[in-house]
Amino acid sequence: MDSDGTRRGVSAVDDLDLILDTDLQARVGRTISSVTGTSLARYITLSQPTWKGFILAFQATVRELKSVGKFKNIDRRSIFARLRVAYMGIVHQSLSIDLVAASLRQREFATKITSAECSGMDSPFALFKATTRYHKFMLLMNRGSKKSFLVPTLDIDLCWHTHQLFPCSYREWCLEHLHRAVNHDDTVGKGDLSQGMRATSLAWLEAYREPYTTDDLRKGYFSPGRKVAGIICPPYGLHMLNKGRKLDKARTGSASRCFG
Repeated sequence: MDSDGTRRGVSAVDDLDLILDTDLQARVGRTISSVTGTSLARYITLSQPTWKGFILAFQATVRELKSVGKFKNIDRRSIFARLRVAYMGIVHQSLSIDLVAASLRQREFATKITSAECSGMDSPFALFKATTRYHKFMLLMNRGSKKSFLVPTLDIDLCWHTHQLFPCSYREWCLEHLHRAVNHDDTVGKGDLSQGMRATSLAWLEAYREPYTTDDLRKGYFSPGRKVAGIICPPYGLHMLNKGRKLDKARTGSASRCFG
């Protein structure tokens, strides 16, 4: 879901280009030796690479990039760890993701979008409204901070999934309008999703002056711990009350949870 946290105009693809295509002038002791490509770039050309070898190549590449001052140009400093998490445990070497796990994660979405409460989702007006909201949602990524990510409502998520059925045009659209390729990350935990939904709803309210979701945004925010902290520290309590009013404005009164 992602909003994936890259700087505007910079993507993970740019990072990989830097990691794999850099011509390094590596310092070995007191001598400078020319290195064409990184250790990782050279290692992946082997016919039978192993994960242990990949990890060692990752580590060597980090050292190489740091030695020539290139590592600071990588937007995602944790890209090596992310690659390892993303690709380890893949059930088939020809696949880029764990399709079994991804299919299982989609069961909840499929169940919700085909439920009775979304029965009107296939009407022309509902789909027009959903695609309009999806467009606004994607453009909202240019307003967000690097640390936050956006969480779609069901109607927006349906459009997002549909758009990605055409990966080439989806990527081109993202690069043209958002200046980066946007990944749809559906591995986020429920706690992070709740926090992300509140942040998204407030960002939507600020940008478009309209409510975003039917979710009860106050319920997750006013936790027992926060209530006690608000009583002990009145300034924090006032901050909570002010944010609570904004969360109320960001919530729509629509009966259907499929729509904003």
